[in-house]
Amino acid sequence: MVFLAENLRERTVQHKIEREYIHSLVEDLKSDTLQSNEVLKLLDSRTAGLDSVITALASPGIKENSNNAYRLWNKNIGLPDFISNDRTIQQLKNSGGLRLIRNKEVSDRIMEYDHLIRNFNGLSAVVNGILGDQHIYSQLFDIINLDKNANIPVPLTEQGRKLLNEAYANRKVWRFILTNLTSSLQLVNTEGKRILLFIQKEYPLE
Repeated sequence: MVFLAENLRERTVQHKIEREYIHSLVEDLKSDTLQSNEVLKLLDSRTAGLDSVITALASPGIKENSNNAYRLWNKNIGLPDFISNDRTIQQLKNSGGLRLIRNKEVSDRIMEYDHLIRNFNGLSAVVNGILGDQHIYSQLFDIINLDKNANIPVPLTEQGRKLLNEAYANRKVWRFILTNLTSSLQLVNTEGKRILLFIQKEYPLE
């Protein structure tokens, strides 16, 4: 009887911990979903902005008047960050807490979501590394005169005229990379919403 009581007590404690993990995971997923929704909107806006930069670089007279291209390029530098609230997933992985999740499909989908997050983080790190290379931007535009004379046509630098084709190709490649980053975050967003609904169905917490 003592053994049975102890065993029942242990299972009760484990089930309580399981529900605490699930509750915490639900809050994390809600946070991720809200944040990824906003970042996806910003990424869509940035993609449209890059299209404008590409059009401006290909426009007639760009070599003699670089003001619009410079303004648009400046407007579309950098990327919004998505940082997953993965505290619960990391706890589950590091403490062996996954064994307490009795619903195998839930634990499998938690790991699938974690895989998507890690894929996005890896791609995001690469993209941010590429962002650090601004040599084309700094050589293409006469930045000092453009900042001083926003309403007076400022030509490309002499080196910029030679780099114009490279700058155009750079922005085209950057747009392709940005599209891939957006697709990766869309997968995170979609799976986050799906697993959130599934967990709430499997574990009614209210």
